[in-house]
Amino acid sequence: MGGAALAVSVRRGGAALPEGGFPWASLPALAFVGLADVAANGTYAIAARSGPVTVAAVLASLYPVVTALAARGVLSERLRAVQAAGAGLALLGTLLLATG
Repeated sequence: MGGAALAVSVRRGGAALPEGGFPWASLPALAFVGLADVAANGTYAIAARSGPVTVAAVLASLYPVVTALAARGVLSERLRAVQAAGAGLALLGTLLLATG
């Protein structure tokens, strides 16, 4: 999908690469993101296969909370009140499901 969007953008006159060329300095971060994505999919597959799929699905559904917390920790972004409340409710719901 990303490749198709890039092709359409280039056909309409957009640039395929940034003005400075390929961002080689970002390559380690991009590789880390790719490896983390593969690891996440692999661990989800193992969890779904070896334990109750409901637990794996609930924990996997917390990825937006982890993303928001990572943005706060790494990029120092601020969470709006509604985002903080949503993250808290998601964690609370996970705890309630885990306790039975």
